Amino acid sequence: MASIKYIVKGNKTPSHLYIRFYHSKQFDITAKTGLLLNPNNWNNRLQRFKAIAEDIPNKADIIEHTERLKAHIISEYNKSYTDGELITNQWLTSIIDKYNNRPKDGADYETYFVPFVRKWIEESSNRVNMATGKKISSRTIRKYNTTVQRLKDYEDNHKVILKHSDINLEFHGKFVSHLVDEAYGNSTIEKYISQIKTFCREVEASGHRINPEYKSRKFTFRRSKPLDPYLTNAEIQRIFSLEIKDDRLDKIRDLFIIGLWTGLRISDFKEKSRLKIEGDDILIGRTKKTLAPVKIPIHPQVKTILNKRNGQLPSFSLSPEALENLFNKEIKQIAYLAGITQKTIGDKRDKVTNRNVRGIYPKFELVSSHICRRSFVTNHYGKLPNRAIMAITTHSSEKQLMDYVKISQDEYVEMVREHWETEEANTNLKIVS
Repeated sequence: MASIKYIVKGNKTPSHLYIRFYHSKQFDITAKTGLLLNPNNWNNRLQRFKAIAEDIPNKADIIEHTERLKAHIISEYNKSYTDGELITNQWLTSIIDKYNNRPKDGADYETYFVPFVRKWIEESSNRVNMATGKKISSRTIRKYNTTVQRLKDYEDNHKVILKHSDINLEFHGKFVSHLVDEAYGNSTIEKYISQIKTFCREVEASGHRINPEYKSRKFTFRRSKPLDPYLTNAEIQRIFSLEIKDDRLDKIRDLFIIGLWTGLRISDFKEKSRLKIEGDDILIGRTKKTLAPVKIPIHPQVKTILNKRNGQLPSFSLSPEALENLFNKEIKQIAYLAGITQKTIGDKRDKVTNRNVRGIYPKFELVSSHICRRSFVTNHYGKLPNRAIMAITTHSSEKQLMDYVKISQDEYVEMVREHWETEEANTNLKIVS
């Protein structure tokens, strides 16, 4: 018959509380629990505190801890026994260390959050995403590492080393406050919190103890809605009609127009082997991000560009990353040349802090590659069924689609102005000066 008993050895104050786990003649093992007690307060025979031990700090917590440790040892024994493990003193010490969240054999990732995440990220470079069948992208790895750096900044600032058990609602509040003090925007904070929740799920999936509070609805952060611009049909026409003599800039402009009338990401133009032109349609075996196949009708402006280039897309002898950097830089210049210079409210990246700053800027300064997708969705929203737009953009839900619908503040202002003018005309409202 298996039995577990607690034993205080020696007469020194305090002394270690040991645990003895034995089972008939199969094994009889002993290990330290990590707890320290006054031997005068503990009765080894009765397995409880003596009646005189009334003023012991955290007495109830110690009793609860020892009862839970017993249950944990039995549970781990059942798993280890069926797996054929040897039940030894070392096994018992390992189980107790794991229960107490104590690192062992230098494997601090089992206890501490940042080391675990770093190890997981390192292994992620060779891991395959089962949903897509592809390896984790280098860009995603960089985002993970950025979040780890924010966690390290927090640890240094608060002079702590985070354990898995520390990732609770109290940490959430302090971490968010830390990021706000460091002037990070709401969208950036939301991304960090979201990735930390991902890390917590991985800790739990790896069999390590994690604080369940990370699953709370309060363990989140609401990002501020970004003020992303889009290009109107009239602005796109100005870009299309722009006379450009520089060959490279002309190719960028043509690629820009194609993106604006297809809703494709710049990443979809990087691997041209997946993109084919068949008659009046552009066919893509699978998009870079969603891996979904898509068929896109060719817009008249796109058809003009293809005719100009003998039915071929503009080509660049650049790496995918270099092409994206060049595209983002040059389309700002193209928008400027097209006279898209009106002042508008938006979020612009500060080159010094590398963070978005909300302000009033010339619209061309707010142009980036993702404006193609936003413009495509916004210019067709309300004119075509949502499902028709989603068939082109490969959005899986209307909620995702609506995130791309952008109406500028000026348009809202004009809506109010037109409403007042219509109301005045209908009611013959007289303005008294």
